[in-house]
Amino acid sequence: MKIYILVIFYLAPYVTMAQENHYPAHFGDIFESEKYLLGKEVFKGDIGYSVGKISFQNDLGELREFYRHTGKVNFNINPWRDLYIKNTFFIPLNKIEEKPLWIADYYYTIGYYNWRDNSFSFGYENYQPNNFRTFTDDFWTRFKRGFLFVSYNLTFENADGDYAQPFRIDETSKIILTPAIRLHPEYPNEDNEFGGYLKTVIGGSIRYVILKNIYIEGSAWFYPGKKTKLPWDPDFTYGFGMFDWRSFKINFSYGNWIANRFPWNEKELEHHGFVNGELTLNVTYSW
Repeated sequence: MKIYILVIFYLAPYVTMAQENHYPAHFGDIFESEKYLLGKEVFKGDIGYSVGKISFQNDLGELREFYRHTGKVNFNINPWRDLYIKNTFFIPLNKIEEKPLWIADYYYTIGYYNWRDNSFSFGYENYQPNNFRTFTDDFWTRFKRGFLFVSYNLTFENADGDYAQPFRIDETSKIILTPAIRLHPEYPNEDNEFGGYLKTVIGGSIRYVILKNIYIEGSAWFYPGKKTKLPWDPDFTYGFGMFDWRSFKINFSYGNWIANRFPWNEKELEHHGFVNGELTLNVTYSW
């Protein structure tokens, strides 16, 4: 916890410089050095604080509610072009006696992520309930339950004329559509045990950048195999925030990514709602 606070205080002066548009591009600028890959922008990400209200029923059917406070660190490696290895680590800041099956200590992905218009992205992503304590025992099982994905990026900006015009506020306004398909080699059942092979999920996301770095977003997903959908698998997700990918910028976001159901579908986790989303405040960095 103390180390975490020290890191944030260390970055604070550079965040101030960033807001005044006199900021360094990466740690190479800060230390005026290119040693240890400084300034190469091979390593980048963000570090911050996240809080979310967790509501779930334990094995006895009792409703449990608590706020999960964590440090959140995104550490991304960019070895070549648009190839990225992305890692997210959650550092617990409060003790939790009980927690639901979907809570994770870390996520990881590897893929070719192309943000440009009319471009494909593809790779492997894992948002399973990965746990540090059981890393050696269940890593392979969790790995098989991640998914392979292919997505396509469509960006509508002011240059696209009539398509974006109704949503235009200034030249920074844009709409990003990303249809996608996911394939899980293996999937669990409701008890987090083996459920079967080859789970397919079809859908996509939309992000509307309203102004500058302020956005709202959402996604919708369809599960061709109804038996493969878990109670915490969402029909849709939503979020909003302010995001600037450049180094040493302060960002804020809210996201709600589990258990949301369309009105015509049964909602297994009835206690899940808007208050169960996740709030995050972070600072970007670039090595």
